[in-house]
Amino acid sequence: MRDLRVGHRLSPPAKLRLWLRIVRWYLVVRVRTGREPLPKLAARIGDVGLARGDRLPPRQLAWAVDRTLHIGRLRPRCIFNALVLYRLLREQGDAAELVIGLPKNPADKAAHAWVELDGVDVGPPPGRNGHEQMARFA
Repeated sequence: MRDLRVGHRLSPPAKLRLWLRIVRWYLVVRVRTGREPLPKLAARIGDVGLARGDRLPPRQLAWAVDRTLHIGRLRPRCIFNALVLYRLLREQGDAAELVIGLPKNPADKAAHAWVELDGVDVGPPPGRNGHEQMARFA
């Protein structure tokens, strides 16, 4: 299994490039979620060519997505964060899967989204957080 830990230090220019990629994909995801059904959007977002750029450990990438998109008290819904992380992992060649789930004893229709690699939750925080899988997109 690949190393899922955080550990690579990025140079300031690399941090800026990563920040720009995260913000770009967040904006794409925000616009497209209102226009496309989730299965179609996940397929489109996950369809990438050959791996490119620097490879980061998945948990470090999840942390970067969470930190970039969490501004003050504002935090995007989990589906946006998960779709951005899913895209960035796919770009670097990881076989990421977007997972949608419900709590074990759902009291309402509030679903939750996270990303897995080889069946392991990699985030974004809080990750699976006790939810049971309903749908999986690869």
